[in-house]
Amino acid sequence: MPINKLIRELTPVQDSSEQLRRHLGWMIMTRVMLFTLLIAVTVVLQHLGRDVILPPSSVTMAFLSVVFIYSIGSTGLLQTRKKHLPRFGLIQVLSDTVFSALLVLGTGCSQSIFRPIFIFPVLVGGLNLNRIGSLLAATASSLLYGAILLSEYFEYIPPFYSHTNYIPPDHFLDVLNKFAVYVVVFYVIGVSSSIVAARLRTTEEALTRTSVQFDRLNLLYKQIFDDINTGIITVDGRHLVTSCNIAFEKITGFSAGKIIGLPFDSFFPAVILEENDESKQTVDLIRHDGRSIRVRFTLAQLNLPSDPEALYEQEDARCKVITMQDISLLEKMEQQVRDSEKMATIGELSGAVAHDFRNPLAAISGSAQILHVHILERLKESDDPIISTNRHLIDIILRETDRMEKTINDFLQFSHPKELEPEWFNLKRVVLEAVRQIQGKKSRYPGCTIQTDIPEHLDCWGDRQQVQIMLVHLLQNSCFASKDCIEPVLVQVRDAQEDSSTLCIAVIDKGTGFTDTIRKKAFIPFFSTREDSAGLGLAIVQQFVEQHSGVVDLLEPEEGSIVEIRLPLPALPTADVGDGGKEH
Repeated sequence: MPINKLIRELTPVQDSSEQLRRHLGWMIMTRVMLFTLLIAVTVVLQHLGRDVILPPSSVTMAFLSVVFIYSIGSTGLLQTRKKHLPRFGLIQVLSDTVFSALLVLGTGCSQSIFRPIFIFPVLVGGLNLNRIGSLLAATASSLLYGAILLSEYFEYIPPFYSHTNYIPPDHFLDVLNKFAVYVVVFYVIGVSSSIVAARLRTTEEALTRTSVQFDRLNLLYKQIFDDINTGIITVDGRHLVTSCNIAFEKITGFSAGKIIGLPFDSFFPAVILEENDESKQTVDLIRHDGRSIRVRFTLAQLNLPSDPEALYEQEDARCKVITMQDISLLEKMEQQVRDSEKMATIGELSGAVAHDFRNPLAAISGSAQILHVHILERLKESDDPIISTNRHLIDIILRETDRMEKTINDFLQFSHPKELEPEWFNLKRVVLEAVRQIQGKKSRYPGCTIQTDIPEHLDCWGDRQQVQIMLVHLLQNSCFASKDCIEPVLVQVRDAQEDSSTLCIAVIDKGTGFTDTIRKKAFIPFFSTREDSAGLGLAIVQQFVEQHSGVVDLLEPEEGSIVEIRLPLPALPTADVGDGGKEH
């Protein structure tokens, strides 16, 4: 058989190079300890007067020195050798057979008490180098032991035997009998060790595959446990936290290291862990940062695998698993759906209501305006107080019809928003048009002055009409809040905090500002702190801004209020579409 093919067959399929290197290292270390221990025991027995054959001390020390030096050199080569480890292992096994033969030869040949030492290299070859290794070791041991027996029969023995009680064999059949018995023993042990090693390797391979599969399954379960969006936490029978996943940490703000091993009730008193309660419950839970969130949790019994040989404590049998979900956003969405349904119902009625209101309102307003003209003409001719009173009543009718018309317009804008017609337009011109609308109603906003801080050629992308309506509503609110303030209302373009593709428009006033209560309800439809308003101004602004995929915020300055609108901008056009505007 070619040597390369032999070496390949010597290599264990399932053993890696590092594993074989480790086994060979243990073999070299075992060789040193075994030979040293056997010779030391023999020396002790000889000093105790036992009938044993041992060479002179100089020969014994020389033999041990050779074994030590050879083993140290082999260990050094083993550390540097990266290839041909099976060949190196075969050389070590054959070297052990030679050392064993020398030990038997020096301690009595066929009468040596160390004859079974030949089994050591045979076992090592079978365990580490497969069946071929065990058969080669058995063959080498048989040949060397046969050579020892022949040399003993022909009286080629060490000279110091004459000083011992050594008795040479008389008949060749005795020599042949001893040789046959040991050869059979060597090969039986070699084949048996290789079979046992093969079964061990098969079992180890199966165990490795099972361990890998278990590790993968464990990793999969852990990955699912950590990546699932639902928060999961387990507690034992004493309600002490035993584990929790990442989603639970994100929902509650508590890290696993801070709550594991501590009572569940001390962190989440709102969650009541009642026995046999597997129904869903909704509670307000206080996060680690103090913020309150709405969560829905489910409590279930955790059925641990039973172990008939283990005695679990009573509380271990009552472990529970709690699953938790943050439903704050879900409830907000549900509320938005309900509001949308309500607004849809209102929208269906708005057309008919507006039609029924607008026609009579237009008739009343037109008639009042005609009466107002006639009364003014009569006042030029007469100072009758009755005519003056009638004029005052006509002014009330005109003012209230104007307010009713505004309310109806706001209602229609909110309930029936038009589809966007986006375009590039000059922002300053639209702002000035909104300012003119406000200044045209000086009787409603007396003393209100408005300033602008808008670049001349700044273009905005959006629905021109909706942007103007938003600005009108914001300016009306600011003028009303600043009626007792000498500071003007300011409309300016601010630097966007997100990126340069966002246009930020702010309406700033030094008026009464927003309280926390008003700030929370400001965008709710029909909420207003004014008696002459339907409460749809900011709701319309928010609706239009969301149609533009923008954001509207109520900022908290030290004085007054700032309403900030951020509108996204597409890529700038190649041509300048701005047409400028005059400063107000």
